Amino acid sequence: MSENNVPDATIRLWSRPGFLVRRLHQISVAIFMDETAGLGITPLQFGALSVLAASPGLDQSTLGAELGIDRANVADVVARLSVGGYVTRHTSESDRRVKNIYITEAGKALLHETNARFRNVQSRLLGPLTPQDRETFVGLTMQLIEANNSLGRAVLRLKRPLGTSE
Repeated sequence: MSENNVPDATIRLWSRPGFLVRRLHQISVAIFMDETAGLGITPLQFGALSVLAASPGLDQSTLGAELGIDRANVADVVARLSVGGYVTRHTSESDRRVKNIYITEAGKALLHETNARFRNVQSRLLGPLTPQDRETFVGLTMQLIEANNSLGRAVLRLKRPLGTSE
């Protein structure tokens, strides 16, 4: 036991970066779901709509690379967005085996509403930090992702180093 009557095993657990990252992810998703209640969108669907709004006509494989998720998960995300009427899929003219994905007007409206609420997600998640600490946190997180990107289940396609501006 430590001097605060906290078991040593708990202290060791809270010093593990992986545990902390997982817990922060849980908190981030909970805040997102709270702020977007009633919209019926998940963080991953929000990411997919954001990518498709910026790059219409991507195929599923490219969308998965842009999001850093595997083929099975991207197929599920696209299927759910398609059922909701937020995206459409069209056969590629250059390769009949490929489906290009486009955001619909309903998808753009959902993205717009989610973006408006997402500002609150970021404010709530990073609220305990000073503005300088927020920048430091984001910068260090990007550095860790960039350095370890190849180790993930699906590699995130980095068009530029994360810490640089476009």
